[in-house]
Amino acid sequence: MGPLSWGQQSIWKEMATSGSSLAMSAVRALEPGATLDRFVDEYSFYLSRYQSMRTLLRFAPDGSVSQVVVDAGTAEIEVYDSGDRDPAAVAVEVSAQHYAVPFDYEREWPMRMALVRQAGALTHLVVTLSHHVADPTAAMAMFEDLTNRDASTGEPPRPPGLQPLEQARLQLTPSALRQNEAALRYWETQLLTLPSPRLPVPDDAAPPEDRYWELDFLSPALYRALRAIAARLGVTTTPVLYAAFADALGQATGATRVATMITVNNRFRPGLADAAGHMSQHGLCTLDLAEGGFDDLVLRARRRLLTAHKNAYYAQGDVDGLIARIGRERGVSFDLLCLFNNRRSEDGPIETAPTAADVRAAGAATFEWRRLPSLHQRLMIHINDAVDALSVRAQADTTAISRGDLTALLRRMEATVVDAALA
Repeated sequence: MGPLSWGQQSIWKEMATSGSSLAMSAVRALEPGATLDRFVDEYSFYLSRYQSMRTLLRFAPDGSVSQVVVDAGTAEIEVYDSGDRDPAAVAVEVSAQHYAVPFDYEREWPMRMALVRQAGALTHLVVTLSHHVADPTAAMAMFEDLTNRDASTGEPPRPPGLQPLEQARLQLTPSALRQNEAALRYWETQLLTLPSPRLPVPDDAAPPEDRYWELDFLSPALYRALRAIAARLGVTTTPVLYAAFADALGQATGATRVATMITVNNRFRPGLADAAGHMSQHGLCTLDLAEGGFDDLVLRARRRLLTAHKNAYYAQGDVDGLIARIGRERGVSFDLLCLFNNRRSEDGPIETAPTAADVRAAGAATFEWRRLPSLHQRLMIHINDAVDALSVRAQADTTAISRGDLTALLRRMEATVVDAALA
């Protein structure tokens, strides 16, 4: 038993705020002949190898949360018969149900596993993880360990990474406390001068039942233009895109200095490359927009992103206390509910840059809207992998930004980058 790790503290705050497990759920089609024993073995592998998969939470009267790693227990795999229905559709429904229902953190293992069968044959696997025990990197590493086991011994190719309970213990050591103090100094410096611009309240704000929306924006031109500018400046595409996003946000708020949260995977730190569990935290990135042209803005964005990454490893309660104290002292309410989340698997140097003709020849962008049941931020911009296009998933609270204004913001990002590439 012990405290939550810093990564767990951060994601637990978001889970508690949203009233959701913020679960990650995956549906896998199965090859013919798949047997139940195989998935009993798979679930057993996860439970025995990863402490986080057999971790329960304990809640104290003062609101503090601790974790307990259980040595033994039983687990259940649900089995659904699809009958005459499409088993793939049934699997999607099961996944949605598992996502929607919060985990029982004190009594339920943080992994749910279900199988769908038709006419006695297993057709689909559904796996759902509560977000406080894994982030996408950890979930993928767990699956790779499973699939890469030795055919003879069943042993995975590597030892398990640092487990969350051990992470929490290491975060009480002097070196970790010095890191926390350095992060707090950075946050304090930024918060003392941070403007608190807000998106203008939409004139056409949606009613509560129609409040949360998600937009998938797919742009081939933005993808090619990003790569052209990145190659020209000798940077990756992330600071190019962040500069365009910050510029569009500044135009929407009327601010010449903007601040957003960014998602940081702390596995780049020494000793944490293979760490298990949830290792992502939010960094605070500020960017001045008024000086120079777009190329200058990209180079400033690169420096600011690096600094924000460096200071995104901290005790969540300490940062929350700092935000509250400085807010009281300055008499402001910081609007830190705008998130930029780069989820692409790779973002390295550009070897072959697109030409201006390539950018001009790119196809038109596409938009696809869908409703969301809830959202724990005002605006979330997720950057995802796609083939020869940039994929942006934007999630918005329409009391903060209307659907029309969100579309305009993404269009402005695209136009800014394309214009800069063609210039």
